[in-house]
Amino acid sequence: MASDAQIEMAAAAAAEKANGGKFTDPLFYKPEHQAFWRDVIRTAFDAVAKAKVGKEVELEPPSLKEIADFSDHCVYIRSVFRFATRILRDSTEEEHKAMHGTAPLFFEDMAQVLAEYAVISASRVTDPATDRWNNESLTVEMFTKSLASKPDVFALLDEAWQRMKKLREKIRPARNKLCAHADREAIRSGKPLGMASWQEWDEFWTALADFVRILNEKLLGRPFEIDAGGVGGDADMFLKAFIQHRHFETLVESDDPAVRDACLKLALPTG
Repeated sequence: MASDAQIEMAAAAAAEKANGGKFTDPLFYKPEHQAFWRDVIRTAFDAVAKAKVGKEVELEPPSLKEIADFSDHCVYIRSVFRFATRILRDSTEEEHKAMHGTAPLFFEDMAQVLAEYAVISASRVTDPATDRWNNESLTVEMFTKSLASKPDVFALLDEAWQRMKKLREKIRPARNKLCAHADREAIRSGKPLGMASWQEWDEFWTALADFVRILNEKLLGRPFEIDAGGVGGDADMFLKAFIQHRHFETLVESDDPAVRDACLKLALPTG
């Protein structure tokens, strides 16, 4: 989409052409005519954009590397989501107290960052296969449409893709107005956008897992799961460290000199 500055430059150039190239004689670009010429340019730009949109892009089948790269990316975004839910949603009361007793502002900021990333990552993998300028994106829709020549594979992929659309529609307002942009009215109103239930998120990840598994089994001949094994353990160790820190602080502040000195010696070894 052209910017206002680009439209203004094009409008002035068009007016000059209409006036026979007499740039020093602004007969056709007087202040009262400028809005007209800007509308002319916008109309021309819109016509070009619509012409591009109207053409269906024939997508090439994905390469093996594209399938592998997309699959690995899905593992990554799924891992981030699982880590976030473990420490922010599924933490115990003891873990919650340990986190917020140690670094409350850090975890408040982390919660916002991880929430925004969840919306962005789920939106990005489900974006359209092409944009209005026919730029292609490595997304669920791209893989599905590019495999239309394989009816059996296409049917399986499309079924999983349709299941993902429910969450995409739910979170789209948050993605468009708060994550990808800073919509003034949305920020001013302060109303929550893109609220989806945990069940809807679970259904989305299940559908994406099915999609990636089908891609790999049908085209690469191998099984593939997007749930990485070590994520849960990493989150558990992360939370355990905060709990142990809280316990250690309690011992350091103990009234028993022997306990206190032993803790200090452990924490501050003299070599």
